[in-house]
Amino acid sequence: MGIGVDVKDAYSESGIRVHNRRTGNSGESIDFEANAQVTKPFIREFFLEGSLPYDTDQIVGDIMDFIVVNTDYMFMNKTPIVFENEVYEFSGVYYKCNVSGEILRPSGEVRDTDTYELKEKFNLIESNVYALQTEPLFGTELNTDEMLGVLQIEKDELYIPSSYNIQVLDRYQPVSGEYYKVNKVLKRRYNGIDVCTLEEDNR
Repeated sequence: MGIGVDVKDAYSESGIRVHNRRTGNSGESIDFEANAQVTKPFIREFFLEGSLPYDTDQIVGDIMDFIVVNTDYMFMNKTPIVFENEVYEFSGVYYKCNVSGEILRPSGEVRDTDTYELKEKFNLIESNVYALQTEPLFGTELNTDEMLGVLQIEKDELYIPSSYNIQVLDRYQPVSGEYYKVNKVLKRRYNGIDVCTLEEDNR
């Protein structure tokens, strides 16, 4: 594993240190660069390509804090790079997290003590839920053939780790007082990442 060790040492010297929110590991360094499609502002803002050491503890769906820039990214893809039948590094893709809200789940109705109207009751399922929420683009920024897995967005979409187990009809609150209902959960577009379609939630 001589090549892998050398590559890892190079990342330690010239890469960026990251903190894995799942494992608590803050000792790993990676190399990254902005996506090559620099003419698209959305892609430049939210997508990074990275190179990781051969013994990384990152798995798809991990939320990684890029410590120096103080920004959280979702680890989307992990591809082994092989030389002479040994993995000496991994390449990966990161999506920038622009929300860290709450998942709430409906649990029946409750009567309002002032108006006596029946309202949906919600239980908190998970807080500090890091994700990428994208607003409708209607074809102005992305084309369907420009990047694997990124489609023309005509409704709000939420890219979220599968570990949160978000479900249809859940409510996602990216910031206090702003609510979205989960209409659909796509579990097969990415391994370890769910893609949800959202609409404003007035329940």
